[in-house]
Amino acid sequence: MSRYCGHASVEAKFEVIEKWKKSCLLEEGSLLLQESIWNKDNFDLLVEHYVENLDEGEGDFLTKLEGQLQNVPPNIWALCAELLWLMLFCPSNIGPRSKRKTVNRILKVNELKITENDTYFKDEELTGFGSGGVGYNQQRWRELVYAINLFSQFYRLPQGQRQSLAENGIAMREWLESIPDNENRQFRHMFLFMLFPEQHERIFGTSDRYRVLVELHGQKWRTYSKMKAREIDELLHVTREKLEAEYQLEQMDWYVSPIRALWQSTSKDGETKDGRIFTTLSKFLEQAKTKDLKTKDYPRYHEGYELRVSFGAGVQAHVSWIGVFGKDQTPKKGIYPVYLYYKNDNLLFLVKGISATHPPELDWTMREERTIKKYFNDEFGRDPVRYPDSIVFSVYDLSVELDEDRIESDLAELINEYAELVQPIITVTEEMPEEIEESQSTSKVEEPISDYVVTETSENKIAEPFSFDDLMNELFLNPEQAKQILQLMRVKKNIVLQGPPGVGKTFVSKRLAYALMEEKAEHRVGMVQFHQSYSYEDFIQGYRPDGTGFVLKNGIFHQFCKKAREDKNNDYVFIIDEINRGNLSKVFGELMMLIEADKRGKEWAMPLTYGKGPDDKFYIPENLHIIGLMNTADRSLAVVDYALRRRFAFIDLKPEFNSVSFKDYLVKQEIEPELIAEIVNKISVLNDKIAKDTTNLGPGFCIGHSFFCSIAKDQKPDRQWYEQIVKTEIEPLLREYWFDDVAQADSLIKNILLAD
Repeated sequence: MSRYCGHASVEAKFEVIEKWKKSCLLEEGSLLLQESIWNKDNFDLLVEHYVENLDEGEGDFLTKLEGQLQNVPPNIWALCAELLWLMLFCPSNIGPRSKRKTVNRILKVNELKITENDTYFKDEELTGFGSGGVGYNQQRWRELVYAINLFSQFYRLPQGQRQSLAENGIAMREWLESIPDNENRQFRHMFLFMLFPEQHERIFGTSDRYRVLVELHGQKWRTYSKMKAREIDELLHVTREKLEAEYQLEQMDWYVSPIRALWQSTSKDGETKDGRIFTTLSKFLEQAKTKDLKTKDYPRYHEGYELRVSFGAGVQAHVSWIGVFGKDQTPKKGIYPVYLYYKNDNLLFLVKGISATHPPELDWTMREERTIKKYFNDEFGRDPVRYPDSIVFSVYDLSVELDEDRIESDLAELINEYAELVQPIITVTEEMPEEIEESQSTSKVEEPISDYVVTETSENKIAEPFSFDDLMNELFLNPEQAKQILQLMRVKKNIVLQGPPGVGKTFVSKRLAYALMEEKAEHRVGMVQFHQSYSYEDFIQGYRPDGTGFVLKNGIFHQFCKKAREDKNNDYVFIIDEINRGNLSKVFGELMMLIEADKRGKEWAMPLTYGKGPDDKFYIPENLHIIGLMNTADRSLAVVDYALRRRFAFIDLKPEFNSVSFKDYLVKQEIEPELIAEIVNKISVLNDKIAKDTTNLGPGFCIGHSFFCSIAKDQKPDRQWYEQIVKTEIEPLLREYWFDDVAQADSLIKNILLAD
C-alpha cells in the first residue's frame, strides 16, 4: 500500500490531512479562524487578485504575493496562508521551520503567529511525505495558480458531487483534468496522494514518475511524456501490485530497497541528500574559511549532474567554488551552474559558469544579465579577483543568515535552465523496446553495460611482446623483487600491492600483468575501482530490470571470468584499485573461497546466490590472476580483515629515490645532475622524517617517486618544475599529515623547497 513511506509511521500526518479534509475541504471551515474561509467566494477573490493579476516584475515569490493581496480582506490572507500550508505539507525537502516561516509571513495581516506547538504546525506533522522534486520551489507561483483554480472550481460543484469526489480517488483524478495546467503540476500528484494514498504513489517529481516506467516497462521517455497524468497514475499502481506480488512485499516504497535498485542507478549513491544542496553548500562555506583543501567527502552528484568542489590547488584559492557539471562539460571547457565564494568580500554568487581555459562549445541562454566583473564594477568600483566573465544568477550576502528555501529554489531554477542545454551524467537509457509488455520474471542472463570498464583492445590485434627486460626498463624495482612478485602471481594467484602515495601502484600492476602474460595483451587485463557502495550485484551477479521484466545480469568480474575460461591457454589479470574500500565480504560473497589458489577450476564449481538452481554453478579459472591495490596513507581505510589477508600475498612498494634506475630515468629526461641530486637528497630526508614518526605516520606515508615521473612533452623539467610539484602535490599531503602541527609542516615544506 502507498501509505508506507519507508520510515517512521506517517499515520499522524494522514490524520492531519483527514482533519483538513473534513473541516476545510468539505465543511468550508478554517484551520486557524473561527469562520468559513474555504469557500467559492473567497477563492474567486484569490482568482481575481492573484491568478488574473500575476506580477512579472522583480522580486521573490512571497514579496510579489504580498503585493497582489494588498487590497483583499484579512480572511483572504488567512485562506492563502492555509493554502500555502497545504501546498507545503507534502514536500520533505522543505523543513518544518521554513514552512512555518512562510505561513507566518502571510498571516501577519491577521496578527496571528503559529509556532511549533500549534496543531497542524508541529515538527512531526510538517516533515513531509517525500521530496517535491526539482523546481517545485522555483515554480511555486505556478503551483499556487493551479491550486487556486482547483479549489475555485471545486467549490462551484454541488455539495453532493464534492462529497463524492472527496471519497473517490479515481473520480477525483478524472475531474482534475478540467483544471488548467493539470498535466504539469506537482501539487496535483501531492494532492491525490494525501487524499488517496491507496491509489496514488509517493512520487511527485515528473522525472521520477517517468524514470520508474522507463526502467521497469521499457518504453522510451517520450512515450510516457505523451500520456495523461491519470494514465501514468494507473500504470504506476499496476506496476506496484506486480512488484509487491513478485517480491512478496507487505510494504513497498519506490525509494526503499529492494525496489529503489530496480529503477535508480546504483551510481547515484553519491547524490546530495534528498536532492537538496543546502547542507552541502553550508559545509563548503565552513571549510572554505579553513586551510583544508580536501574534497573527497563531498557528494559526487546533484540531481544527476556531477558535483565538483575546489578550494585551490596546493594553497587556498582566493575564490573557492562548488559546481554541477553535465555531460561533456568540465571546468576547463564547458558551461555549468557554480557557486563562487569571494571570501574577502563575504559574498556568495550563484552564476552561470563559463570555462576560461578553453571556449565552451555551448552557450548559456543570454538575457539582460550582468557578469561578475560588471557586478564588482557597479558595487565596488573594481574588478573581481577571478572569474570576471561568469554570469550572475543570484547573490547572497553572507553577513546575514542564508535562506534555505531561496538557496534550493535558485539552484533548482538554474538547473532547470541548464537541463535544456546539457544532459545530466546519470540518465535513463533510450535503448528500450517499442512496446510495453507485462513485467515477468525470467531466468535469462544478460551481460551488463557496466559502469566499470574492462580495458580492452581488439582481440584480433597481435599483442606486442613484453619480456622481463621490458619490465625492468619500465619499473624501478630491483630484479629480485620483480621476480618474486611474478612468482607469487603464478603460485598464489592473488596479490595486493600496497604502498604510500606516488609509488606507482597502478602503473606497476599493469606492467606486472604484461610481464606475466609476456605480451601487452590489453584485452586480457580488466580493472575496477571499489568504493563503499559497491556491491555483489555490481561485481558478481544480480537482478536488474530490462524491457520485459527482471533479468539476471552478470557483473563485471563474472563476465571477465567467463572470458578467461574461454581462453584457457592464456593468462588473464583482473586489477582491483582501492580494494579495501569495498565491503569485501559483501562484494565477493561465496567467491571469497573460490578465489583461493587451490580452489580454482571446474571441480570447485558451486552455485551462486542468484543462480537458477543447484546445477547452475560457477568457478574461477586457473588462468585468472587478481591484483589488488591499496594506498597505505589513506586514513579513511578500514583495517583489512583476516579473510582478505589469508587469500592474498601482500607486497610493499616503496619510494625508489635511491635506485639507479630512477636516477637514470631523470637523466634521460634531461634534468640537470645538480637538480637530480637535490630531489633525491631532499625527498629522502623528508621520507626519513615521515618513517620515523611512528606515532602518527610511518613508512606507509612516505612520498613516492612517481610525483617526478610525469613530465609533459612540452615541459622543461627544471627547478621551477620541481617547486611546482612540491607546492601543488606534496605540500597538501604534508599539511594533511601534520594538520595539528602547522609549524612542523611549514618547516618540512621549507626544507624541500630549493634554496634561491
